[in-house]
Amino acid sequence: MDKTEKIIDMIEHPERYSEDELRSLLIDDAEGRDTYKTICYLNAAMQAEAKPRRHKPLLSLIQNKAAAIAIAVCLISGLAYATVRIVRPAEQSQQQTETTSAADTQRPARDMQPAIRVIEPAPAVRTYENASLFQIVNDLANAYDVKVTYLSDKAKELRLYYKLDTNKPMEKIIEELNSFEKINIKINGDTLEVE
Repeated sequence: MDKTEKIIDMIEHPERYSEDELRSLLIDDAEGRDTYKTICYLNAAMQAEAKPRRHKPLLSLIQNKAAAIAIAVCLISGLAYATVRIVRPAEQSQQQTETTSAADTQRPARDMQPAIRVIEPAPAVRTYENASLFQIVNDLANAYDVKVTYLSDKAKELRLYYKLDTNKPMEKIIEELNSFEKINIKINGDTLEVE
């Protein structure tokens, strides 16, 4: 058995050799020490290649794909919404222009009636951010056709964040506003009294 084979056998089965034999071949002998180091380097390289490459966990890949799909859907729906909002006003203005020009040619100017003004209703839900109680209560009064009486000027100056939903009954809205500190609103017939 030559030195290299003996060193390999010593590495694989150290229990077969005594301490003196191990020391003499691996530590004291320079050629044996170099052979031992070379074998260790080769063994480490072979083990590194034998390890499977680490891939990302499947769950993170699925999450990344789901996030990408969600972003794509949001982007596409946003683009579609923007396109519709841009195209419709342009179509409406063209139709109005065509209707106006057709009406002008069909009727004489003296027969034309003044245009009917359409008032669009205020939105049912309105959010107030740092708005005065005066503004909120006046909008509430306009929505429910009631009058407002302020019993104190301090009440007008109070500022708050509130989401006014005119689909709710007025009593429910008054109850919500009264839940704020320093606000007391009473319903007296068709008048709101703010203290």
